[in-house]
Amino acid sequence: MDKAGCSPRILGAAGRMARAPRLSRNLFAMIAWQVGNYLVPLATFPYLTRMLGPTNFGILSYASAIAVYGVLWTDWGFNLSGPRAIVECRGDKTAINELIWSVIFAKALLCLVSLLALGIAMRFDRHAAAALPVVLMSWITVLSNVFTLNWVLQGLERFSLFAVVSLAGRFATLPLIFVFVKSADDIAIAAAIQALAPCLTGLFSLLMVRRLGLLGLPGRAWRSAARRLAQSADMFLSTISVSLFGVSNTVLLAALTDPYQVGLYAAADRIKTVGNIVPAQINTVLYPRVSALMLDRPRSAAKLTALGAAATLAITGAGVLAVTALSGYVTSVILGRGFGAAAPVLTLLCLATVFGNLAYLLGLQVLVPFTNGKLRSIVMLLAGILNIGLSCALIPRFGARGGAWAFLIAEAAIFTVFVLVIARSTRMRAHFTQLLRA
Repeated sequence: MDKAGCSPRILGAAGRMARAPRLSRNLFAMIAWQVGNYLVPLATFPYLTRMLGPTNFGILSYASAIAVYGVLWTDWGFNLSGPRAIVECRGDKTAINELIWSVIFAKALLCLVSLLALGIAMRFDRHAAAALPVVLMSWITVLSNVFTLNWVLQGLERFSLFAVVSLAGRFATLPLIFVFVKSADDIAIAAAIQALAPCLTGLFSLLMVRRLGLLGLPGRAWRSAARRLAQSADMFLSTISVSLFGVSNTVLLAALTDPYQVGLYAAADRIKTVGNIVPAQINTVLYPRVSALMLDRPRSAAKLTALGAAATLAITGAGVLAVTALSGYVTSVILGRGFGAAAPVLTLLCLATVFGNLAYLLGLQVLVPFTNGKLRSIVMLLAGILNIGLSCALIPRFGARGGAWAFLIAEAAIFTVFVLVIARSTRMRAHFTQLLRA
């Protein structure tokens, strides 16, 4: 038995070919998935800001942020450890069935704990209590995550099915926003429709895995739930570190100010995310190639990393300049009336992407290959804590702009530390100085 508790099977060439789709098809599927993930929110986002207004859009964003924390807790890193465990069990349907159900049982336990935590938060958080219907509608997303099996399709390298299942729920619910959300009073309906999408995704993934013949009766899989939780604990910690930069500022804004400030920040953050699609993908595309070149052609790896950093800086910098010049126009056209104060918030968040994109690139393409992955995780965790501390200090006085400043400073801190670590390391410094030699 291996670490995941599965018995790996040695497959023949025919079996491997049957189970391994073409790389080009997988790549196309993941590109379609990525585009779809941004297309659907982009289609409904300007409509919701106009229908709900800054205050109610802030309440919706706050409820969604709470649900995101619930999903992160319930997922417990299984989206990263699960596919790896599926690979180790590939060829053994009994082991895969046991793995699936043990993860479901583990998620169900975590979901119950998160629901109890939500009840306590409702007791002491006046904002959450005031937005109870919206929060509960959004919380359906957490429940649906328990039964979502996209991680199984990833482990099987069924990326076409993964893309179809992931996007089906999103596109199925897209028209409902325009049909049923007609005014600011429809905020709970908007939350319910948004939560319906992951529910459909979870249902479709169950049907797909069942159709593949990998999902049977649970048996005694619940006995393995504790082991699954222990195996994914490290993945959970790294995921939580990233969340300290994302949804935490939205929650803190709701706790320390009012829904209007939450709406300004959430709207600006959404525009920033959409505008950062291209530079964010540079690292995704280059990472596997750099990792391969590091094995036998380190000079080429260093060159590619340097080119990637230059391209990231150029594209992100151009975007920041454009946003700085047009932020007022962008927010008024995309978001509508009442969001004029989101312009400076958008400028700060976009400036933060310069440091964030470069730090992400250096972390994965330099620190990780030189066995500094743990240091990278620690730095990100400490920077996340810094972001929270700064947010608590700045938000009460500056509102959404304070949250944006905290995010910017934390991202700049990560980049600065990564550069100092690389500069002080003889090996990593030599990795780049070799480009200066003929």
